[in-house]
Amino acid sequence: MKHYETMVVVPPNVKEAELNSLVEAFTEDLKNRHSASDVNVQVWGKRVLAYPIKKFTEGYYILCDYHSDNENTVSDFESRLRLSENVIRFLTIRRDLEEKTGEKLRAKLLKRKTKVKEEPTEEYDNFNYEENDLD
Repeated sequence: MKHYETMVVVPPNVKEAELNSLVEAFTEDLKNRHSASDVNVQVWGKRVLAYPIKKFTEGYYILCDYHSDNENTVSDFESRLRLSENVIRFLTIRRDLEEKTGEKLRAKLLKRKTKVKEEPTEEYDNFNYEENDLD
């Protein structure tokens, strides 16, 4: 099962009722239309954008976290987001690939640390210093 996250930015002039209906629509759309599982849609609130988008300097951030095996889930969901007038920007990432690369990197770093500890360096073995020498 592939794990995805889609971050959606909505204009700041959207009313609270519209924002809630968008969240419900995203949840229902992912569950029913795209057969995604473990759907979790969170509103992160209004935040300042890094740069203006369509003359907006703020926006509501909505995070959609879901799992799916269907290959068309992301493309279909993104095409729905493109058609929505209330969405000014979105980005989808695949989390399971990031988690795998993170695990590989952690294992590599642990291996490197144990290798460094096992190999003493000769140039620093005979080096003795006192804390007064550092001033």
